[in-house]
Amino acid sequence: MFYVLSVALILTGCLVFYKLLLQNETFFPLNRYVLLVCLVLSFSLPLMPVPAQFSFRKANVEAPIIINEPVAPAVGVPQQKPAVTATTSTENNEKGSYFKDISILKLVLWAYWLGVAVFAINFVFQLFVLLYRAYSRPVIIDGRFRIVELAGNQAPCSFANNIFINPEKYDWDTYNQIILHEKIHIQQGHSYDILIAELALVFQWFNPFAWMYRKAMEDNLEFLTDNELLANSDIEPASYQMSLVKVSAPHFPASLTTNYNQSILKKRLVMMNAKKSNVNSTWKYLFIVPLFLVFIAFLNEPMAYGKNDSQVKKSEKFQLMENDGTWFATINGDKVNIRFESDEDGKNNNSSQSFSMAELKNLPRGSEGTFSVTRDAGTMNFTGKFENNTGMGTYKFNSNADFTSYLTKEGITNIKTKDNLVFFMINVKRNYIAGIKALGYDGISKDNLIPLVALNVTPEYIKSLKTAGLTNVTLGELIPLKALNVDADFVKGIKESGFTKITADKMITLKSQGITGEYLKNAKSADEESRAANAQISPTKASPGKTPQKNTREDADEDEKLNKLITRKVMNITPDYAKSFSAQGLKVSEDNLIAMKSLGVTADYYAGFSTQGLKVSDDNLIAMKSLGVTPEYFASFKTAGLTGLTADQLISLKSLSVAASDFSEFKKLGFKNLSVDDIISAKATGTSPVFVASMKKKGHNYNSIEDYIKMKVLALD
Repeated sequence: MFYVLSVALILTGCLVFYKLLLQNETFFPLNRYVLLVCLVLSFSLPLMPVPAQFSFRKANVEAPIIINEPVAPAVGVPQQKPAVTATTSTENNEKGSYFKDISILKLVLWAYWLGVAVFAINFVFQLFVLLYRAYSRPVIIDGRFRIVELAGNQAPCSFANNIFINPEKYDWDTYNQIILHEKIHIQQGHSYDILIAELALVFQWFNPFAWMYRKAMEDNLEFLTDNELLANSDIEPASYQMSLVKVSAPHFPASLTTNYNQSILKKRLVMMNAKKSNVNSTWKYLFIVPLFLVFIAFLNEPMAYGKNDSQVKKSEKFQLMENDGTWFATINGDKVNIRFESDEDGKNNNSSQSFSMAELKNLPRGSEGTFSVTRDAGTMNFTGKFENNTGMGTYKFNSNADFTSYLTKEGITNIKTKDNLVFFMINVKRNYIAGIKALGYDGISKDNLIPLVALNVTPEYIKSLKTAGLTNVTLGELIPLKALNVDADFVKGIKESGFTKITADKMITLKSQGITGEYLKNAKSADEESRAANAQISPTKASPGKTPQKNTREDADEDEKLNKLITRKVMNITPDYAKSFSAQGLKVSEDNLIAMKSLGVTADYYAGFSTQGLKVSDDNLIAMKSLGVTPEYFASFKTAGLTGLTADQLISLKSLSVAASDFSEFKKLGFKNLSVDDIISAKATGTSPVFVASMKKKGHNYNSIEDYIKMKVLALD
């Protein structure tokens, strides 16, 4: 449920972001991809654990104690209170309240999955109905398009490569405009956007913002299609807008379709006549990055470094054991491996543990007998026998009340009956607790004690870390340190690399990412070489008698430097990757290097532009890659005759979806000496070649495209 609610929260945040900043922008293709990416990330982001330094949530490094439901007491056996989680601070002392809490949780889960089932069935049903109509009605094949004839007063729509329409309802011009409109939907794959949105609703059916999000996606697809149709055809806007009014129908198509007529007629008319957004307003789209970073920091679980350790897992399984049950054993040298099985509420629980032969007293062979294992926490009594190297029988555990009293005196409270069994199985000893306390750890809790012992965090291990320079380590930090096998040599290696003020938390992050002291040394060395190369000086050839100017990054806080190196490691930014750009003469800042790596920018991508004579900076590369600018896109303008383009102009052209064919069409209309600014202004205002041609037919013959741009602006006003 936390995942489902996290998705709902992220989806809501994305919708608010879109409504506040992007909804009124006319960058419809970009809005489409932003909405799709946000939808996909809303479902995928909560699943990704993040390094601890990037999350505000506390890593769950403690061994969780699994809740057992209460069962009816066996005859003659006193009833025990249910075990609770290690992180629970209070208990339900009344049995009725406990069952009430469980039933409410189950009721919520059942209601959620019932809703999922209902909406999933509805989704499949709609899909079936659309496919049935597509292949049961009369059809006209038009290339890749299937025009399915409808009957009655139903609005036209499209799904996959099918266009549904009643041709008897419309005159030829209106019919033709509808078909062109729906063909754009099909050519651009808008049905897949709607399918993804509908699938999201199956799992977010309870979230009203998810329904609004789907509507926003659908609206933007209509704006996008209207814009494409008017920009790339000879249809007059007034005629097209009139056809929208004519197509109004009371029966709307299935929600899985993209439809020509919707309840947003007024919005569509407004957007068609709206002034085109200025390219300078694209900065708004960058706000999505910090938005997602905030969600990651608050919602994503930090890497639980000790969670997967086998010893901690084993201690968790001991919580499922009963104090009595059946045992099965095998003798292997001087070890006896015993598997404990118990049955609770019809659930078979089993755990295993190895004991040394020296611990087992009076091991019966050949005939039934008793033997036991005694530890500080209590005694495990066995009844049964061994034949050769295998044996079986029954067991019963008796806790040591004196040990429980000792733990209470040492400040370890809230001990339950089954905790004593766990203490016995992982072999918690009095001298272990005394050794930990002797090192200054007075606040030992049950939650810390279990994983500390299970992971064999000994006083000697703690001393070795402190000797290596890792001081002020908490018990909670010792658990992931040990689980990740952070030893004194690893700590010394990190310290010797030049980072002397690293905390235990940072040490955990470094180890989890495979960052060693050797890696940090190499990274710092490569970084110095890169900065020297960018400054066009050799690190060993500074002028004598002069103090080299310090780079601001060198004066930065050690922790900030380390965070950057960790980020580079996580993103696999190798020295070779950085050198691949400097080898081609491109200076790249460290921050931009991270951004370029995240976008998949390569040296070959840069070379594709530089070999054609285009000067590109690292900032340009980031913008160009994010917009999908390719070397082929740049070459197409050179082929069309538009030379002398700068990287900034190329970015502006791409952001407005200007194609080289637009430039060619304007030249065919008789315009000479067209500049890049002319093309950008024309595209931004919707002054298309079709519009210019129509104005020329009406007698408006001008030599400059600026005159037509002014006409278009006046028409919009």
